[in-house]
Amino acid sequence: MMRVLVPCLALTVAACGGESTRDSAAATGEVEMRNASVVDVAEQARAASAATRFQPGQWRSTVEVVDVQVPGMPEGMAEQMRQQMMSRSSVTSCMTEEQSANPSESLFGGQRGQCRFDRFSMKAGRVDAVMTCAGDGRAIEAARITMTGTFDATHFETESAIESTGGERGRMSMRSRVKGERIGDCA
Repeated sequence: MMRVLVPCLALTVAACGGESTRDSAAATGEVEMRNASVVDVAEQARAASAATRFQPGQWRSTVEVVDVQVPGMPEGMAEQMRQQMMSRSSVTSCMTEEQSANPSESLFGGQRGQCRFDRFSMKAGRVDAVMTCAGDGRAIEAARITMTGTFDATHFETESAIESTGGERGRMSMRSRVKGERIGDCA
């Protein structure tokens, strides 16, 4: 009886607006977390992947940097940096069945141990997240990253904003869009 009661209780708490658990994520395909590590979010996303996974096959992803601001940098240098960074690039890759079932931590903000999600929500084909990363005061900047988007088995589209402080470049902000679509079977 206790084996049945514990998972039911976990699902009830998650369904009432609380945070998800690994068990509730696996049952519903939804992840709702606050103040969570990248590892914890990736673990729940993997658990939820049976209900939300991308379809294996050939995928094309396009990244577009739409705005870069570097306050305090001399205008000529700032403009040169904007021109270099504001671009669009596409890559085509094969997503295997294993990759589809086991999303990598890098999809959720990399493996930098200095980052935590203030919030992460993935449900009903939408993702909404805020992540804060601590800097080291020198080369690695402290950053706040927000992301919103939509997804289904054959496409995704996200918009991200990064606000960074510290490090060698000082303060900087950047907005980008990432789109991906399944374009066929792997060759």
